[in-house]
Amino acid sequence: MKKIGLLIVLFISLVSCSNDDNDNKPTESYHGKWILTAMGNSNPAVNSIDILEWEESYTFNSNNTFSKTRKRDGKITTISGTYSVVKTTDQTQFELNYTAESDIVASCTSKTKENLYIINSFGNLYGTWSICDGPRLVYEKKK
Repeated sequence: MKKIGLLIVLFISLVSCSNDDNDNKPTESYHGKWILTAMGNSNPAVNSIDILEWEESYTFNSNNTFSKTRKRDGKITTISGTYSVVKTTDQTQFELNYTAESDIVASCTSKTKENLYIINSFGNLYGTWSICDGPRLVYEKKK
């Protein structure tokens, strides 16, 4: 009888110690591929553009390198570089540094640097090009 009781106590202790810590944590990973899903106008009177003018994606790697690919008018352009991240309570901010100048760098002031951010409560990636009359670009992470 003591052996059965001991087995029951052992079984209960093993079940209660199972590791399910990851089940309740939100995923904060920005690594992977982000695809352009919406394009808006910086003019508040015009909220969004129904048809994307180009296809575009970012791929963030865990070693702080990234690539950006744009397909427009049948031409595919890919550029790459390194990035740094600043996390706040509300946002995850990215500074991208490209290895060369390119017309697909969406920046107000530079052809080699670009800034992006994720509003943590929404989970989408946003470009900052719209602050200087560029389109508002929204990206979603590919599952």
